[in-house]
Amino acid sequence: MVLSHAERRRLKKKGIVAMDDPAVTSKVDGDSHGSIVAQDPRDDVISKKRKQSTGNDDTSTDPISSKKRRRKRPRSKKPHFRSLTPSPITSMSAISTGHISVTPQWLPSSAVARIRQDAEALRAAGAFTQSAIGGREGESQKMALRKRHSECCGLFDDAEAVGKDVGDIRIRDALMGAIADLRETLSATVQPLADVMELQYLFYPGVGNGFYGKHIDQQHHVPGKVHRVISMVLYLNDAHWNSSTDGGALRAYPSPAHPPVDVDPAGGTLVLFDSGKLLHEAKPTQRDRWALVGWFMAAGSA
Repeated sequence: MVLSHAERRRLKKKGIVAMDDPAVTSKVDGDSHGSIVAQDPRDDVISKKRKQSTGNDDTSTDPISSKKRRRKRPRSKKPHFRSLTPSPITSMSAISTGHISVTPQWLPSSAVARIRQDAEALRAAGAFTQSAIGGREGESQKMALRKRHSECCGLFDDAEAVGKDVGDIRIRDALMGAIADLRETLSATVQPLADVMELQYLFYPGVGNGFYGKHIDQQHHVPGKVHRVISMVLYLNDAHWNSSTDGGALRAYPSPAHPPVDVDPAGGTLVLFDSGKLLHEAKPTQRDRWALVGWFMAAGSA
């Protein structure tokens, strides 16, 4: 997908641009939908010109025209969310050792609610497609319903295809900024990461229908292909999710020597783990279950 110049300028302000270069996209292993590239914001210096207005003495003294010039534009009911301030990651060392890092309330509930509303609007507009194992339905790796039942929406190709008026562009931009900062932190503290990554909304239908059986996100490496090294899940449900009654827990299996770990998909919770090490599953959910999922790629493999 090729973005317009206006869309590129908007994304570059957040340090991220859509990865639509065929030379790069062809190297991404698995599903490349919703892939993004992080850039240094200093590479894109945007100057802003102030509008100057002039007038003669007659119009400047006219009380009616003066009142018209002073009239304010109606304010948006939604805050701009120019930036988000996530909570610190609970444990970085857990990622490299094959365990799971869980950070409750990584984002505030107000931001989580707006992100979920963005995802819901995109799904209502038909931007979601049936998920597949390693991709989506219609691609080379087709899903089996006994293994997985969910829907996904790439944040760039699928989300942009339905139009700028669908969803909440402002909160989506702020989210991109937070993800770009997270990538820099992980690259500096866990392992060097490539500029490209995959990012998408994920929806599991309720009433016990939505689930994903045991799997590892990156089971093998293909020479010359970018491969996943760190998996990310940000839950977009309400903060009072109870897996004992609602189902939908993320169950992780660190190793035979450690018992399974269950994580409630409560809104704002951020989960990070090694894409090639951690066996995990999404248990059947009784309620509609929303999440933002992403995969950070290894540096030097692009």
